[in-house]
Amino acid sequence: MKKVKRVSVSVCGCGWLGLPLAKRLNQSGYETFGSKQTQAGAEELEHQGLKGVVVRLPLEAHSPALNAFLAADVMVLNVPPGRQTASADEYSAKILSLSEAAKAAGCHRLIFISTTSVYGEAEGEITEFTVPEPATESGRVHVELEQQLRQAWGEDLVVLRLAGLIGPQRHPVKFLAGRQGIANGGAPVNLVHLEDVISAVMAMLERWPAMTTLHLSAPQHPSREMYYREMARLAGFALPEFQPGGEQGKWINASATVEALGLNWRYEDLMTLAPEL
Repeated sequence: MKKVKRVSVSVCGCGWLGLPLAKRLNQSGYETFGSKQTQAGAEELEHQGLKGVVVRLPLEAHSPALNAFLAADVMVLNVPPGRQTASADEYSAKILSLSEAAKAAGCHRLIFISTTSVYGEAEGEITEFTVPEPATESGRVHVELEQQLRQAWGEDLVVLRLAGLIGPQRHPVKFLAGRQGIANGGAPVNLVHLEDVISAVMAMLERWPAMTTLHLSAPQHPSREMYYREMARLAGFALPEFQPGGEQGKWINASATVEALGLNWRYEDLMTLAPEL
């Protein structure tokens, strides 16, 4: 692992994940830029102690603030497709244009936040070395983006594929509570808490890993039926009902990522963590 000099980091996409990450970076002594799509959003980032920059994709005319954002030593590219993206290919073009602009501006390294949906409908144990076989349009475009970004950045790119995200004001039990006849109740759960994701990114910035395709999912994988019924109970929701049987499902083994980054799990036991709603 290569020691990363503590200098400037740009977080592209300061939403549910990006904003707390940017705030943690700022608190840890990094010069931290954050992006929003509107001037009002960028000003709010300024009020929170960050260097707020308006970034709309595709990029428009470059301002001095945008140039400084693009030229940061490390960029964390955390821009999910979103509901307003017309197509996966349009999303891909936007991400690649941002990558090219950052490279041209002198950015040294890139962290791309990807998704474990790249593994598609694979079953059983999934490691960082499992070949992706996406089954959705989102999974497909993420695989293609990972490959194209790797061609541009080489070992100066870390791809971090995230399992389902949970944390403050975010938990899938809200959408399952009280539902009947839910399929695949025996399939394992793959989730990771916001705080553990932030810890992973912070670890990369401290020492750039030699292993640069990583994924993250909490080490415990209870069945969907067991997990969501318990989460509904803890949250005071109506219990969901699952169909018996169903597909085996996959479980994400992130032990190699944990070792590569020297991580200590903060939220390891998913069954004891009540939804933060």
